[in-house]
Parts: sequence; structure tokens; C-alpha cells
Amino acid sequence: MAERDPQSPGHDETIVPVEPGFRKPGTEFRRPEPGRAMSMPVRLVALGGLVVAVAVVFMWLPSWVDDQQPQEPIAEEPPPPEPPEETGPVYTEEELEALREEADGLLAQLLNQQSQLDRRSAAEWGSDDFETYQELGRSGDDAYLADAFGDSVDAYEQALDIGEELLTRSIELIDAALGAASEALAAGNAAVAAEQFSLVLQIEPDNAVAQVGLLRAQQLPDVLALVRQGEELERSGDLEGAVRAYREAVALDGLWAPARSALDALEATIRDRRFDNLMSRGLNAMAAEEFEDAHELFAQALALRPDSEEARSAQTQADQSLKLEQIALVEARALAFELRERWDDALRLYNDALQTDPTLAFAQEGRTRTQYRVDLELKLQNLVAHPDLLFDDDVLRDAQLLAAEAGGISPMGPRLGDQVESLERLLTLASTPLPVQLQSDEQTEVTLFRVGRLGQFLVRDLELRPGAYTVVGSRSGYRDVRMTFTVLPGQPLDPIRVECVEPI
Repeated sequence: MAERDPQSPGHDETIVPVEPGFRKPGTEFRRPEPGRAMSMPVRLVALGGLVVAVAVVFMWLPSWVDDQQPQEPIAEEPPPPEPPEETGPVYTEEELEALREEADGLLAQLLNQQSQLDRRSAAEWGSDDFETYQELGRSGDDAYLADAFGDSVDAYEQALDIGEELLTRSIELIDAALGAASEALAAGNAAVAAEQFSLVLQIEPDNAVAQVGLLRAQQLPDVLALVRQGEELERSGDLEGAVRAYREAVALDGLWAPARSALDALEATIRDRRFDNLMSRGLNAMAAEEFEDAHELFAQALALRPDSEEARSAQTQADQSLKLEQIALVEARALAFELRERWDDALRLYNDALQTDPTLAFAQEGRTRTQYRVDLELKLQNLVAHPDLLFDDDVLRDAQLLAAEAGGISPMGPRLGDQVESLERLLTLASTPLPVQLQSDEQTEVTLFRVGRLGQFLVRDLELRPGAYTVVGSRSGYRDVRMTFTVLPGQPLDPIRVECVEPI
């Protein structure tokens, strides 16, 4: 317990805190015998001595008095008081040790309880009960130091009971203060709320609810001022300014319901106005056939009100109109490419359209038409770029058919016309024979591939179409000879001599 007040009545010494179990081990405990009454034999002996003393006085005193001047009468001395009889209980050594241990345990509990009450500032609100609590603790300490352990136990037990009541009262005070503070805060009474929250923190400094509540109470005047400012701005038509004021209030105290509800209601009003404005602008864009702009406006309206069937339906119409517009644009562009004989670009547009919607008839027809023209152009370009391919008889026949097919297309564009003209010119050159002279020794058998066996001769004049030819000469007893030559339009060919001259 705390030290005893030196001014308190009946206590002249400072109480020293007692540590339980302070007696050294092995020290013999001797029970004090304060105020114990004397036994009967001792009292009889004392009484006899008193009688003898009185007789001696009566016998000796007169003669002694006579010798003294002046003589004064001697007063009779009263008999000594008898020792008071013992009134308190008498304990055995074991009982006294048990009481001391019980007092030690109660003292430890009391010290712990006092620490709790001190943390809860019980001196501030405990009033007379707390003073009684402290007095009982001091009384228990005094009794303990006087080895009156029974009295110490009684005092400590009474103090513990009062301390428990004080702890219970502290919880009730906290609950009541928190309730009152919450009601005051909800009513906008910052002063009362701060007072009640402060009371809770005085009892329980680490109470999180009171800490937050006290901060809210301190900020409440600013919050109320911002809400009033927002209301004035809203009445004047400055909705954006009102929103800013309400948001500042919510930022200070997100739990202040009036600020939150005012902000939510105003933001809903602003959203409704923006929604109506976006829908109106989107419908105007639809009327002007600005479908892409309409789509974007309706998308913004849906972002504000996702469950709006009106906005969703309008956006669907804008998308369909935009799609039809895009389809019409694709068809127009593809036809333009066809007119300019840009078959690759036209084919790409038709394929893109079919990827979007495979059922588009114009794209299906256009793809078939342009794919044919792309293939035809590739064949014509290849033959014109490589005229030597026409030297092959099969290729020449196919090229003649291709030229006839291409020449029959109507209308024929200038690009196709140039390609057909170039091919027909090459076909004419490739089909026109050129003079070729072969020479031999009349002993060599000559064979010209693609023409046939020519036999033995000295000179043979032939008409051969442009192309590559191989001639072979053979003669018995001689090694065969093989020669290759090419007949080209516009390039005269020197005579070709074929004879076997190397004996085997």
C-alpha cells in the first residue's frame, strides 16, 4: 500500500511497505504476549507481600515520623491496579504463520488492484469510497507491521471488496460516458461530447473509441461550418462548390452522417443532370448521322447509370447505324479499288467485312470477283516478266488461252489492257519460226529434239520457233556429240555444225 499520511489521527509513524515472506529462513518465530493476565498463584504471592509491607509500615512508620519535624500525616497509598485480562484471540505459532501467509497473498492482490485503480485515476472519481479504500489499506499495513495478522487480513479483505466495486463502477462510468458522448456528438454538441470522451480517457487512457470520438468532437465545429457552407452554395446554384465543401467535411469526419448524406444526394443530382445532358447530345449526334460520336456519348451516360435501359438501347442503335455506315463505306471503297484495278486492296476490304459479318452478300460476291482478278493479274504479270516460259509448248498453249480469256473481260481497264497486249505480243514472237541452218559431213546421223530425226546431210535449213533446242550426232566407231542452242526472236543464229570426229 501507499505510505500512510503522517497527519492522520492515531498514526505517528510512516508505514513501510511490507514484502511478503520477509523473515529469513531458519529464524525461530516467537509469539509476542502483549497484555497477558497473571496466573492465580502469582497473584496470591503478590497479595501476601502487600500485607507484610503494610504491617511493617504501621509498626515502623510512627517512630520514624516522630523523629521527623514537622510531622505530617502520611496518606494511605492505593493498591496497585490489577493487570487487564486478555481480550483478543490467542493463536498458536502455526495459526499465526498461516495468517501471515494469508495476509501476504491479500497484500499482493491489493497492490495489483491499487495499480489498476491508479491507472484508472480512481482518486478523481472514487470520492469517499476511494478514501475508505486507502484507509483500509493503510490499516492493514499497520496491523501487518505489528504482527496483528488477523486484523491485517480483515482490513485487506474489506479494501479488496471496495476496490472491486470501484473497478466495476469504472466500467459503468465508461459505458455511460461513451453513450452520452455518442448522443452529444450525433446532436452536434461538440463541448459535451468532448467532455464525456475526455472522462473516458481519464479512466482508460488507451480507449480507442474515446480517442477517435474526442478527435471527432474537436473537429466537429469545422465540420459543421463546412456543411453550412455547402448548403449555402447549393441554394445559390453552385453545385460544384457545394460538393467541394461537403467533401472537405467528409474528409475531416467520414462518420458525420449529415455531411455524407448531403454529399451523396448532391452528387446524385449532378449525375442525373449529366446523364440527361449526355443522352440529349447523343440523340442529336444520331440525328446528324454522327454515329461514332453518338456511341461515345451513350457510353458515358451508361458509365453514370449502368442500369439505364434507355442509354443501353440508344447505344445499340448507334452501334447498328455505325456498323451499317461502316459496311456501306467498305463497299464503296472496295468498288473504288476495283475501278482503279487495285484488286489486292479491294480483296482485303471484302475479307475484313466478312470477318465482321460472314453473311454480307456484297462482300461475298466482291471477294469472288476480286480474287479471280488477282489471280489473273498474277499470271499475266508472270508471263510478261518471264517470256522464256512461252518457249515450252504446253505453256505457250495455256498462255494463248489465258490471253483470249483476259481479252474477253468487259469492261477492260487500262491496266488489264496493257497486260493482255504485252502477252499477245510475246505470244506472237514465241509462235513465229526463225531460220536455222545445220551443217554436217554426210556421215553423221543427226537428230534434233522437239523436231525429230534429220539423218545425214551436208546442209539442212530449218524454220524453228524461239526456244531452246538440243541436237545429237552419232556415227559408228565415233563418240557421239551433243549440242544445245537457243533460238531467240530478233537474234540471228550462226550455222550449227554437227559431226562426229573422235574415234572410239
